[in-house]
Amino acid sequence: MTQSYPCAGCNADLKWSPGDGQLVCPYCGTTNDVGSEQATEAVEELDLDAMLAAAPTGWSAEVSEFKCAQCGAFTTVEPHVTVSSCAFCGTTQLDLQPQEGDVLQPKSLLPFAIEQGMARRGFGAWVKSLWFRPSDLKRMARLDALQGVYVPVFTFDMKTRTSWTAMAGHHYYVNVPDGKGGTRRERRTRWVPASGTVRRHFDDWLVPATSGLSHELFKGLMPYDTSALVPYDSRYLAGFVAERYQVNLQTAWDTGRSEMAGVIHGLVVSDIPGDTYRNLDYDIQAWDKTFKHCLVPVWIAAYRYKGKVYRYLVNGVTGARHGTAPYSWVKITAAVLSVAALIGAAVWWLEHA
Repeated sequence: MTQSYPCAGCNADLKWSPGDGQLVCPYCGTTNDVGSEQATEAVEELDLDAMLAAAPTGWSAEVSEFKCAQCGAFTTVEPHVTVSSCAFCGTTQLDLQPQEGDVLQPKSLLPFAIEQGMARRGFGAWVKSLWFRPSDLKRMARLDALQGVYVPVFTFDMKTRTSWTAMAGHHYYVNVPDGKGGTRRERRTRWVPASGTVRRHFDDWLVPATSGLSHELFKGLMPYDTSALVPYDSRYLAGFVAERYQVNLQTAWDTGRSEMAGVIHGLVVSDIPGDTYRNLDYDIQAWDKTFKHCLVPVWIAAYRYKGKVYRYLVNGVTGARHGTAPYSWVKITAAVLSVAALIGAAVWWLEHA
């Protein structure tokens, strides 16, 4: 949620300055350091099983919440703050929602470190780096207001031990008659039983809990260094807004557990000796499962090209850029034809060499 903090010098609202790393008055320059007050505080890991079985804790504060009628994102702000447009898609179709008391409160966040001006200046370089886009995109694209948003995520920790069994296949070659008076090499496989154990400790496996950004768009901003998380303090949100999570804890855990199981599957397969395998069976044992509900910073803007709206995103910590953009089908077609011509020329050369 958005917070307001009056300046001791002129009573204007202090804003979080990513470049200075503190609250700064934009009018008289008064500062308020947040980080030094939290130097001894630690980011808390919460027991996952206990929380899944318990009722959520709520925001512990009165808030106003707006739902975007176009993309479905929920924006949470202080009751006196008016939201005129959705930070994720730019629409003004916002509906005030009744306050819900069963919402998990974020316990930690990554503060903005990239200034708005820096994020905006990177737009031209990002557009120029795109492949198969219209030649006039950089010249004609017009960036709308760039807004800083804290996006909700869940992180999961888990220790695992996985025992597996399989039939390991070892390839070998023998000479067999080729039917023409000679021989040819034929591959065969010798199958032997195999077993083993792999261990993997997962730390801060990150699952986005936003509906305002697609999974693909958010992944394009990764990674976020969760070792730099600080305990939640609403002063970091001064001048920004926060999205309330739309993926609940259980759903996020199901997603994270499935992704981590995929990693374990890959580890098991790489642990099997030989060249191939079959009849693989394994059992994942997991313990010390914990989670955190965090907020991570994203600069979000819409930009327009020939009447259509696209998205531009910047990681608020690292400055990594991502988004959507139009394709030039003329360039794509030309590239396909060029590749086809090269393949045709190579085939002709091989046939006539």
